[in-house]
Amino acid sequence: MSPADQSPKRKRGVILTPQGWQRLQAAKRQSEIEENSRNPYTLEQLRARTSLSTNTLTRIHNRKVAVDRQSLEYYFAAFNLTLNEMDCTKLSPESLESPPKICLKGQVTLNSHFYVERPPIETLCDETILQPGALIRIKAPKQMGKTSLMARILQQARGKNLRTVTLSFQLADATVFSDLNRFLQWFCAIVTRSLGLPNQISDYWDEIFGANYNCTDYFENYLLANIEIPLVLALDEVDVVFNYPEIATDFFGLLRAWYEKSKYGDSGSDVWQKLRLIVVYSTEVYIPINLNQSPFNVGLSVELPEFTREQVLYLASLYQLDWQQEEVESLMGLIGGNPYLVQLAMHRISCEEMSLEQLLKTAVAETGIYSNYLRGILWNLKHYPELMKALTRVVLSPNPLELDPVQGFKLQSMGVVREQDRGFVPSCDLYRQYFRECFSRSQLNAIEESRFATIVVTDAVNFAALVKADSERTQNQLYQDLELISQLSMQFEGQVIKSIDAGLSIYFPNATNAVKCAREMQRIFNQAAQLAKEPVLIHRIGIHIGEVIFNCSDITGTGVKIAERLPGEAPSGGICISHAVYEAVKPYLPLELLDLGEQEFEGIEQPIWVYQIELDFAFNNLQVPT
Repeated sequence: MSPADQSPKRKRGVILTPQGWQRLQAAKRQSEIEENSRNPYTLEQLRARTSLSTNTLTRIHNRKVAVDRQSLEYYFAAFNLTLNEMDCTKLSPESLESPPKICLKGQVTLNSHFYVERPPIETLCDETILQPGALIRIKAPKQMGKTSLMARILQQARGKNLRTVTLSFQLADATVFSDLNRFLQWFCAIVTRSLGLPNQISDYWDEIFGANYNCTDYFENYLLANIEIPLVLALDEVDVVFNYPEIATDFFGLLRAWYEKSKYGDSGSDVWQKLRLIVVYSTEVYIPINLNQSPFNVGLSVELPEFTREQVLYLASLYQLDWQQEEVESLMGLIGGNPYLVQLAMHRISCEEMSLEQLLKTAVAETGIYSNYLRGILWNLKHYPELMKALTRVVLSPNPLELDPVQGFKLQSMGVVREQDRGFVPSCDLYRQYFRECFSRSQLNAIEESRFATIVVTDAVNFAALVKADSERTQNQLYQDLELISQLSMQFEGQVIKSIDAGLSIYFPNATNAVKCAREMQRIFNQAAQLAKEPVLIHRIGIHIGEVIFNCSDITGTGVKIAERLPGEAPSGGICISHAVYEAVKPYLPLELLDLGEQEFEGIEQPIWVYQIELDFAFNNLQVPT
């Protein structure tokens, strides 16, 4: 008699013990290797093999929800095992009566049975972290479970007698990122304290050798030399470092160098093989780093996917919801497999706050369970009008839509779009419904606002002359330069608003980042000019703080007009700022300025006091063909 023929009123009262679970998993893995091309069995495959329902299978896998003993016997027999008394245990009535609890924000705690594995990711990570000199990179949009996965890798590492240290860059004050030297000393100090060792940074830091060498020396000859067992160093929220390109380039090059040191096979390799790295981030590093210096193309790359239908069904069983494929399809038709959205839905339904039907009807309403979450995304987008405009086009398009690569990358990193057929579509129907409603004509007017903001405008001063000599080459170079400007702006929290002739208009949340970004642009362009054998485009930059008007598709106002006129006051390869910008940044940035006095601009009623930032380099490659 098959399990399907058994009475539905059988008493469920046993769960697998750790020993029983390990026996079953070992046999299942061996079968997957021999009979399923090493691929994990799906729930449908297991259902066909064991004759158990998918609901019963998910209860067995849960190991927190009781099943009847006979179901376990069928499961074991499917993999040529016999269930014995040590493989299962009775579940107390108290455990069955306690309602499920979960923290819906942040990491799923280690003792929570609501964590959903996404095979083979966990197994690969657990195996990799045991390898000498290992590097694991975990990447996904926010609230996809990156930190929860990291915590479980660290737990496995501790179980294998490895030391672990976790460092979140969200804990760093802004002053830590003032220069590379300070940043790396902070980095070393945090790890030292976490290991319980005395701080000896001053003994290893010598300005003659530079910050990267000093940091490497400190790790190699002090930290790693003073521990007997391997160290797993988990770096969480690495995105924060991306905002400081002058630090990010050196720091990520340093991590790559440490990874390679463990592979050299010389006397120093043994020390560096003690160090295993986990790097966790929501977006890609988007600055020009030499591929041979970047840690983002080595080690084990883990991109966390959304939950599959089988995983959502499994999670429903953890919440003790009597769901079948029909309910799963209905929920995923709205929110896809987003882990946070799925968990929130099941939590509310399991607590009997609403039914699935009610959730589906009210999902995008102001009183719906996702209202705060969706408003948070909308609020973030309002600070980046160009992204708002790009998302508007995506949600209103019936087909996958091509986007500017930088815009598509940023929206995908936020988790609101995904790639499909060489274009972009909303990540789920929830986003499509909500943002379509927001982007209606009446809503567009409602989210328009006027406020003070920092605007940066760039201009390629010799573009017209170079176009006459070689139009195709100059157009290609302009595209490359504007792409670099866009990338650098993102690293300093800037957002490109629109193109203006041979330049760009860029919005920044604060003036300090805007000035830092402008200086970094000119430094990079200057380096390129020194190496170029042919004339290059030379850019001028203007920066102003003033009143601007934001809406989903543009940014206008007097502040924008002034910023657009300031590049004309700058020399080739230079930067001009208004007095408002000077007042905003002088407490934070040491600047050498040339006072240009009050300047009158067409269309601007009041004269504007202007300063030129004196840079410690000058463009020499200004040849213009005749």
